[in-house]
Amino acid sequence: MLLTKKLLFMKKNYFIYIAILFLAIGFTAKAQTEEQKVKICTEMAGPNATYLKDFLIELPEAQGNEKTPQVKNSILLNKDTEYRFTLCTDDDSPGKAVVQLFDTNGMLASTFNPTTGKEFKGFDIDIQKTGVYHVFVFFHDGKAGKATVIMSLVKRL
Repeated sequence: MLLTKKLLFMKKNYFIYIAILFLAIGFTAKAQTEEQKVKICTEMAGPNATYLKDFLIELPEAQGNEKTPQVKNSILLNKDTEYRFTLCTDDDSPGKAVVQLFDTNGMLASTFNPTTGKEFKGFDIDIQKTGVYHVFVFFHDGKAGKATVIMSLVKRL
């Protein structure tokens, strides 16, 4: 009887260990996927760009008359420096991402030109004034989506 209880206890623990193992593998796989996205997008920035920062974006779809969901990141950019912002929308993303860069006076650059409807994979910008800038990311038509944005240093002017 005692042996049966001990075996039953070990069997229950065995299932707990297996469940923990599967959870750990699941979290590790997701982290590798995000790492891979950053690596691929960093490579798309080009050999003359030095990686500085990444933004992993995931937004839900806008509901009804709700405003298009967006992410805002504030960053410090330095005067006399050329930066590159590279956009990589996930292949399975329903929406196409847009990146916009603003200062206190308004929009400075975007990966989308609403006049022509043309989309770009990124943009370079020469910063003339050290200060806080704002990077906004959203998805066309309020669709849900996932994207990676890489901020790189191109050169000091």
